[in-house]
Amino acid sequence: MALLPLDFSRGGNIRSRGIFMKYAAGFAGLAFLATVGTTMPNISSATQASKGWAFRDTLGVSIPFNGLSFVSPTEGWVTGASGVIIHTTDGGKNWVAQNSGTSHWLQSVSFVDSSHGWIAGNDGTILATSDGGQSWSPQDSGVKFDLYTITFLNAHEGWAGGFAGTLLHTTDGGATWNKVSTETAQWIMNIFFLKSDPRHGWAVGQDGLVLVTTDGGATWKKKNNSIAKDLYGVYFTDANNGWAVGTHGVIQFTANGGDSWTIQNGEGRGPLGRGVEGRERELNDLHAISFVDGKTGYAVGVMGLVLKTVDGGNHWNIVKCGTGLDLYNIAFPSASDGWIVGVGGMILHKGS
Repeated sequence: MALLPLDFSRGGNIRSRGIFMKYAAGFAGLAFLATVGTTMPNISSATQASKGWAFRDTLGVSIPFNGLSFVSPTEGWVTGASGVIIHTTDGGKNWVAQNSGTSHWLQSVSFVDSSHGWIAGNDGTILATSDGGQSWSPQDSGVKFDLYTITFLNAHEGWAGGFAGTLLHTTDGGATWNKVSTETAQWIMNIFFLKSDPRHGWAVGQDGLVLVTTDGGATWKKKNNSIAKDLYGVYFTDANNGWAVGTHGVIQFTANGGDSWTIQNGEGRGPLGRGVEGRERELNDLHAISFVDGKTGYAVGVMGLVLKTVDGGNHWNIVKCGTGLDLYNIAFPSASDGWIVGVGGMILHKGS
C-alpha cells in the first residue's frame, strides 16, 4: 500500500488532513535512518506469538514499512520511508539492511527470484538489483511523479504505476521504461497480474479506478465502478475472480474479470462499523489484500485491522494480530506462510 503526500487542495480525498497524526509514530525513526544502508546494523528479531501471527520486530526501527516481497517462506525484502531496504534469508529471524543509495520513500518492491528485484518510490524512483540486493542501481523511469506500485512478471517484463494515471512498462528489465496511455488522471495505487496467465492484469486506484487488460498490457480498458472509494489493493485468484479493497473498509468482488463489481464488505456492513459518522476513513480503511487459494484470503488496514475469509469473501471476520498499529501490506509466499508490514517498523509473520 502506498503512502501518499498530503493533498489539502482536494479536501483530503485520498488522505485526510489528519494524515500526519495518523502516521506520526512511523516518522519517529526517520532521522537516524536518513543514511540507512550504510549505518544500520544487522537486526535480530524478537518473536511474540499472538493468535497465529507473530511479531518479527526490527528492534528500534520505527519507520513505516509498505513494500513487501518474498520469493520463498524464508527469503524476502521489505521497503519503506527514507530509502530503507531490509532483507531476510531465515524467515525473519534476522534482517540485514541494504544500501538503496537514496532517501526517497520506497513504496513497493517486486522480486521474481532470489537475485532479480525492482523497487518503485517517490519522485519517479525505480531501483533494480541482479544480485539479491547486495547492490541497487537507479533506473530512468522517465517521470518525476511518485510511483506507488511495481510488479514484474519475469526478469524482463514489469509494470509500475502512480500519480495522475502514470503507468510504465518495460520489456528489458527496466533498461528502458515506456509510458502507457491510461486515459485517466486518477492515481494508480496497485497493479496485479496473474502469474499463471499474464495476459490478464488489473490496476486500481483513486475514486474507484479499475483498469483491465486481457492482452498482456497491449491495451487497457477503464471499467465502470459505482463505488467511488479509493482502492489501494487488488488480488485475483484466476482470470475471473478478484477482489479490491480501499477506504471505508470497502471490499469489492468481481466474478467476470473486473467488468462489474459487487460489495462484500464496507461502510455500515459487518464486521466493521468502528467509529462514528465521518470517521470511517480513519478507522476502517483497508490497504492490501491477498488470497491463499480461491476461498481463503486476508485483508489488512488501519489500527491493526486484519480480516479473513474462508468462503471467497461471502463472510469476513476480524482476526486478532496483536497490534493496533496501521498495517499496509500483506503477502503469502506459500499457503502456510504469511507476512504483514506496517507503521512503526511493524513486521508480522504467520507460519505453519
